[in-house]
Amino acid sequence: MPRTRVALPQALVDGAERFACWRAERTTHRIPEELWSLATDLGNRFGASRASRALGVAYGTLRQRMEAVPPAAAPEMAPSTFVEVRASPAPAERPGSCRVEFERPSGERMRVYLGDGCDGDLSRLTRVFLGDRS
Repeated sequence: MPRTRVALPQALVDGAERFACWRAERTTHRIPEELWSLATDLGNRFGASRASRALGVAYGTLRQRMEAVPPAAAPEMAPSTFVEVRASPAPAERPGSCRVEFERPSGERMRVYLGDGCDGDLSRLTRVFLGDRS
């Protein structure tokens, strides 16, 4: 079965663009500390493997740098509020229904099926799942 490509989070796309600009204009073969700092931060947020592939840096070197600098402490978050989701078997795809899929940067996925015109309000569920606790 072929693997499906997952879109990169915007932070990794932006980081890859910064590395590409440096590579296009570089005068030295050494990656500047500013870019290594960015790579380390992105590695802590999205994983060393994913960040190294997106940025085009050596996985082992990135892991060493990540281990040398502990990740910044996560901000204290209020516990999430309860969101009731009534479980039912996934409906067959039919005209007028829709399927909404969410994916967190960590790779966790949630799939929601809506029928009869897709008029469900998913804003709160989306915020909770994607980590916005407000």
